[in-house]
Amino acid sequence: MVRGGYSPEAIRVRQGIRLRLVFDRRESGECTSRVVFPDFGISRSLPAFARSVVELDPRQAGEYRFSCGENMVHGRLIVEPDDSRSPTPPQSPQAPSRVPEPAPPPVSAVSPPGHEPPDTEAAERRAEIGDLSRRVLAGAVLTLPVAFAVMAHEVFGATWLPALLLNRWTQLVLITPVMFYTGWPIHTVGWLALRHRSAEMNSLITLGTSAAYGYSLLVTLAPGVLPEQAREVYFEAVGVILTLILLGRLLETRARAGTGEAIRKLIGLQARTARVRREGGEAEIGIDQVLPGDVVVVRPGEKVPVDGVILTGRSTLDESMVTGESIPVDKGPGDEVVGATVNQRAPSRHPPTGRPTRHLDGAGTATPGRHGRTRLGTSPRTRDSGRGHRTRPVAR
Repeated sequence: MVRGGYSPEAIRVRQGIRLRLVFDRRESGECTSRVVFPDFGISRSLPAFARSVVELDPRQAGEYRFSCGENMVHGRLIVEPDDSRSPTPPQSPQAPSRVPEPAPPPVSAVSPPGHEPPDTEAAERRAEIGDLSRRVLAGAVLTLPVAFAVMAHEVFGATWLPALLLNRWTQLVLITPVMFYTGWPIHTVGWLALRHRSAEMNSLITLGTSAAYGYSLLVTLAPGVLPEQAREVYFEAVGVILTLILLGRLLETRARAGTGEAIRKLIGLQARTARVRREGGEAEIGIDQVLPGDVVVVRPGEKVPVDGVILTGRSTLDESMVTGESIPVDKGPGDEVVGATVNQRAPSRHPPTGRPTRHLDGAGTATPGRHGRTRLGTSPRTRDSGRGHRTRPVAR
């Protein structure tokens, strides 16, 4: 279970047994939204109020640490040696290490990559925004009367204020929900960070507001234990600090949600299929099936499915979704084209360049290079086919 930490904190398993770890996350927020197994190379998102499964194969005995994405919540995976195995000489004389052998990747995420529900992240953001909005609203409603009364009385010397708002017990009743409800997301992260000796901003806010609230509570409940000149309460400071900090977090979450939605819409601009010349004919296939060396045909009005270089044909392309420039750009043989742009006039042929985006609109041959990119050669071989001039780029 994931709620303010991992429960249980230590997991004991037997060496050589493939594992399915179920993370039942019962909270929202950024702190535990991801689990990281650095020794296995796993970084898995954990949607709020949902179960996520991670599969791994611990081939070596030892202790492996895992943590949240912000490295504030930690857990341990203890792999005990399998004594039942036959005592054959080990393949390697090295002692068991906590870092697995770099042979084949021993891990795989339970859900196949790319098969997570598309709206999971958006739904989590909406839930987090809704939760933060309720907490900020409650904090603002309860803090505003106390802060207004204290500031007006202390700074401007207002005497017309109701005595009820200046009463310590009234302030205690109003600010206590702000301390424990509005400030709960801050306190949980702050205390966890202190527990793991990795203090950060949430820890500072938690310590400050807890000290102010505790001192004010002592003054309210037992004023006689303190000197008369030290009997001031600071309830309004607690409410203002927690409410403003959480308001800033709400605005940040809204901005992240808007950015993610813009990126998803931009990805949605790409074409889903590509028309490829294969075996003397044209076939329409998914863009994930386009290979370096394929010749892609793009007709007028169609989107360029993948990045590439034009082999034959001349046209104008609308690249406004990439550059922001509304004026179409003239393109001809040898010019590069970008996926998701729109071919406005003549049909063109180009080869995919093999970039990670896999968008393409031309004809050419590409050889995958390092870091997922490709290097294109433009040494064309021409052939007269009676239907026009066509070139085929040669990859190198």
